[in-house]
Amino acid sequence: MVTLAKIARQADVFLDLTGVAVGSLLLVSGIETYRDGESVGWPIAGSVLFLINLWVACRRFVRRRKPSPSS
Repeated sequence: MVTLAKIARQADVFLDLTGVAVGSLLLVSGIETYRDGESVGWPIAGSVLFLINLWVACRRFVRRRKPSPSS
């Protein structure tokens, strides 16, 4: 049986992974833009966004792995 908590947990995992994917795409796009002669701000913004999303995803995955205290 599918519960609302299970759907919410799966959506949370999907959004965490999507954030990392978007950050990596922005980083790659920023590097390509910089190589074409544009501003260095794009690769910096892409790397910052990627690292922040990766950090958030790692923290959430570690928190999910911890066993919940039984009452």
